[in-house]
Amino acid sequence: MNKSYKLAKNGVRILLLVLFFILLYYYFDKDYMMKTVQQMLAHPVILLLVLGIYFVSFFLKGIAWKLYLNDNVRLTSCLIGLFYSLLFNHLLPLKVGDGLRVMVMNQREKHISVERSFHSVFILRVMDTLSLMLLAGIGLFFFPFALKLPGLFTIGLFLCAVLAGGLLLRYVSAGFLTRQMAMLKHALSGSRGFLVISLILSSWVLEGAILFGVALILLEPLSMGASIWVNSVTIIGQLFQFAPGGLGTYESVMSYTLLSAGIPLEKGFSMAILSHGLKFIFSFIAGGIVIAVSPVSISRVKQWVRMKG
Repeated sequence: MNKSYKLAKNGVRILLLVLFFILLYYYFDKDYMMKTVQQMLAHPVILLLVLGIYFVSFFLKGIAWKLYLNDNVRLTSCLIGLFYSLLFNHLLPLKVGDGLRVMVMNQREKHISVERSFHSVFILRVMDTLSLMLLAGIGLFFFPFALKLPGLFTIGLFLCAVLAGGLLLRYVSAGFLTRQMAMLKHALSGSRGFLVISLILSSWVLEGAILFGVALILLEPLSMGASIWVNSVTIIGQLFQFAPGGLGTYESVMSYTLLSAGIPLEKGFSMAILSHGLKFIFSFIAGGIVIAVSPVSISRVKQWVRMKG
C-alpha cells in the first residue's frame, strides 16, 4: 500500500510538472510579464492592502490554534510557529514547515508537549483541507471545470486520501489514535469548536484577496468569489508540492482553474506567477521578522527537519 500511495502521489506530481513546462513553453510571454510587473508596482496601495489581508488570514489561523490548545498559550507563539512554517515551506523542496511549527510551539510553551503540539497542528491541517474542499466544492456550482483533466485530478486526490487513511490505520498504534480522538473531542466541544472552525474557514476566504488584487490591478474580470474558489483549488493542489513553495504545481493548477473562471491561459499563467510571487515575498518578510524576534539556531532547525515519527 505504501508503494501504491507513493506511485500515485508521484504520478500526479510528474503530471503537474509536465503541465507547468507546457504552459511555460507555450504561454509565457516575457514582454507581457514585464508589463504586468510594472502595472503591479504602479499600484502600491492595492499591493499593501492585499498583503495586509493575507496577514490577517494568518492572524485568524493563529487565534484558531490558540483557542484549540486552550491552555494559556501566547498568540505570539502561535504566529511565530505559523510564520516559521511558512518560511521553510518556501525554502525547502518538501513540506517540512509543520514539523518546525510543532517544535517551535514546544520550545516557546514548555507546558505544551510535543505530542500535544503535533496533535493540534495535525488536526488544524485536516480542518484546513476540509475548509478548502468545502470552498472548492461550492465553487463548482458556479465555475465548472473547463477541462476534463482536473476531473481526473480530483479522482487522484480522492485515491491518495484513501491510501493515506489506510496507511494511517495500518502503521499508527491504536492507543495513539485513541488519545488524539479524545483531545480532538475535548478541544472542539461547544461554542469554542464552532469558533475554531469558523476562524479557519474565514482565513482561507481572506487568502483569496491576493489573487483578487492581482486581477484588479491587471483589469481582469475576476470576482472575489471566483478568486476564493481558484485559490482554494490551487492550495489543494499543493498537497503534491515537490519544489520550494510548490513552484510549478501552484502555477499549473491555478492557470487551468483560472481558465474555468474565464481567464485565458496566457493571462492566467502570468496571474499565477504574480500571485505566487507575492506569497513568496510575504513569506520571506514574515519569516525574517520572526527569526529576528525569536531566533532558532541552524543546528536546531536541521535537527527538527530530520525528525521522524
